[in-house]
Amino acid sequence: MRTFNIKKIRGWKRRIKQIEQWKLDYIHLDIEQLKSNQRDYVKLWIDPFYRLTRRNPPMWYSRLLLEAMIEVYRSWYQQMKGLNEPFYLKIWLYNPHFIHSQIVVAFRECLNFYDHTFDKSTDHKAFPANLYGGILGLEQLKWELAVDSEDYCLSGLQEDIELGFRTAKDMEAIQRKAYKCETVKLSFGEDTVYNVRVGDVWLGEMK
Repeated sequence: MRTFNIKKIRGWKRRIKQIEQWKLDYIHLDIEQLKSNQRDYVKLWIDPFYRLTRRNPPMWYSRLLLEAMIEVYRSWYQQMKGLNEPFYLKIWLYNPHFIHSQIVVAFRECLNFYDHTFDKSTDHKAFPANLYGGILGLEQLKWELAVDSEDYCLSGLQEDIELGFRTAKDMEAIQRKAYKCETVKLSFGEDTVYNVRVGDVWLGEMK
């Protein structure tokens, strides 16, 4: 039993070092690449949480990750301010799917690229400071609540039923849970999209 506990501690020590390495890898924004692509992002590419099947780390570890994200964000903010141009720079903080969180930047022709990425939330919630309170630099950011959603095309759902991946009841459940349904024009014609809320996204930026 003692050996098992030591292995667990050593494992977490390595993962804490991974956060520091992640921060060092991304603390400096590649301005030349940004000028070429006009947008960039960084996700929490930290094993074993960010894999094909993702899972959230424990809250104490998520706090360390968010603290590192804020440090990277502040560094990017200073670099972007130095360009003397309008820019979009935000932390996308997902809850409860924390491991999906990322930092996103855009400017010039892509300045408004992310304006409609998320639907604004109609919920009146305060930022969950009880989860992330006390993190260095958190008080410098303001947060806007948006919707984290999974989007389903009617044609895709019907195809899944034909292939046996879903049942008609599965599709009906998705349609009932959708907070929004709209018709969209695609290259092959029109389709119906169902948006199902799966959580919140807090959009953070410098005050």
